[in-house]
Amino acid sequence: MLTAAGTPSCTRLVLPPIASGGEIDPSVRVRARTRVRDLLRDVPAPQPWSMNAWIDRLEQHRGRDIDLVAVDYAPGQPSGAWQRHDDFDLIAYASSTSVLHQDHIIAHEIAHLLCEHQGECVLTEAEAAAVAPDLSADLLSHLLTRVTTDGDEYEAELIAVFLMSAATSDDVPLRPGASGPAADRARRFASLLG
Repeated sequence: MLTAAGTPSCTRLVLPPIASGGEIDPSVRVRARTRVRDLLRDVPAPQPWSMNAWIDRLEQHRGRDIDLVAVDYAPGQPSGAWQRHDDFDLIAYASSTSVLHQDHIIAHEIAHLLCEHQGECVLTEAEAAAVAPDLSADLLSHLLTRVTTDGDEYEAELIAVFLMSAATSDDVPLRPGASGPAADRARRFASLLG
């Protein structure tokens, strides 16, 4: 992984898909958990965690290469993208952020890949080339341009969170009876993940 030069700020919030009655559709969370459980059963996370080592395992499992490309990030631009090619997949991720954030971006794009989310291209080749000038124009024709539905983004984000949580877990549960602000935050966070 690349080292980080700076940390971009989050530029958008993805709204979860809403089921009838105004509730968040619980099937998306169940589907995301199931995908991660099955994925990590088939492609175990290396210990200690390494995204590159795990990508190597995922490539072996799928029989298909995944190329990771670090790109410059600017506020308002996507921090990552996935592009399917005939014989490989390309995942672009922001170079100017922490390694942990890079891993999360890559995990999010892997979720799009595994779910085979489709999107709509919104940038021209010239605009895409301006984002990553070192890559060829045909490689960039749809790179960093896919716009997916909020439901796809929500599902990809859930999968990324569940994947990174499971892959980097020390299997150290919160101590029973733990108290204080850190324990409260940990309980709230754990309740969000179900």
